[in-house]
Amino acid sequence: MTAIALLISAGMSAQNAAQTQTERQNRSASAVQEQTQDQYRNYGQVTSEQKQARNAEKKALKMQQKELKKQQKQMKQQEVQMNQEKIRSKSQTAVKNKGARTATPMKNAAKVSRGSRPGRK
Repeated sequence: MTAIALLISAGMSAQNAAQTQTERQNRSASAVQEQTQDQYRNYGQVTSEQKQARNAEKKALKMQQKELKKQQKQMKQQEVQMNQEKIRSKSQTAVKNKGARTATPMKNAAKVSRGSRPGRK
């Protein structure tokens, strides 16, 4: 009887060992599968974070360009205003100097007769 009990217990322990080994394999396989799934999840998270970072970069670049255009527009407006002021001041001084004679003779001055030239009668 003890021999049979020993055989049964040996068989059960072998079966338990086989079950334990199978359980370990199942656990390791499930752990590998979990890691793979986590990697894919993490990869998805990484790509979405990368997309967000790229979008933020693009947005910042657009804002910089917009600000630059705004500054250029302001500079142009200031330049136009300065030119208008110059023109205005020139026209005001021209009105003030209207009665004054110019230092250089006019191009279309009245021609003065020079008298008779030699060779002409």
